[in-house]
Amino acid sequence: MPFGLENARGDLALTLTAQGAGTVTSGPVAASGEAGFVMVGVHVSATGGTPTLNGGLEESDNGSSGWTAVAGGAFAQQTAAGNTVAFARPTKNYVRVTTTVAGTTPSVTAAIAVLVFRD
Repeated sequence: MPFGLENARGDLALTLTAQGAGTVTSGPVAASGEAGFVMVGVHVSATGGTPTLNGGLEESDNGSSGWTAVAGGAFAQQTAAGNTVAFARPTKNYVRVTTTVAGTTPSVTAAIAVLVFRD
C-alpha cells in the first residue's frame, strides 16, 4: 500500500453550533469505491447542560438512499470538550457522518472531519 498525503483526501463534514437534542447528519462524502479506510475526527469545543454526543459513519452505494452503519465506524461518546478519532473500512461508494445529541438540556458545539485514504 502506498503511503503519503497524496493518497488521502478529506474535508470538514459536519459542524454543530450549540446543537440541542436530536440527530444531525452530514451530506454524502464520495469514497468512489477507492477507500482503503476512512478516519473520522471529532473536536468538541464547548458543551452546556449534561450532553452526550454519539455518532459514527454510515455508507451507501449511491449517496442518496440505503444508508447503513459502517462496521467499526462509531466514535467514542463525548460528554465534554475534547477530541476523539475513529477508523473504519467502508464497502460502498459514499460515506456520511451521523450524530445524536442527548442529555439534560444539552448543547454541543463541534467540528467533525472525514478523511478518506485510498487503498
